[in-house]
Amino acid sequence: MTFGDQGVAVSVPSFAEVVDEACKQLMDRQIKYSIRRISQMEERLTGLEQELDAFLREKS
Repeated sequence: MTFGDQGVAVSVPSFAEVVDEACKQLMDRQIKYSIRRISQMEERLTGLEQELDAFLREKS
C-alpha cells in the first residue's frame, strides 16, 4: 500500500516473537503473584509468631 511517493511499511511480528512476548508477560504475572503470596505468608507467619509468644507467656 502506498500513498503518493511515500510507502507504508507494516511490521508483522514473527510467531517466535509473539510467543516470546507472551512468555515474558506470563512470567511477569507469575513473579508478581509469587511476591504477593510471599508477602501474605510473611504476614501470616508474623501473626502466628505473635500468637505463639502470647501462648508461651501465659504458660510461664
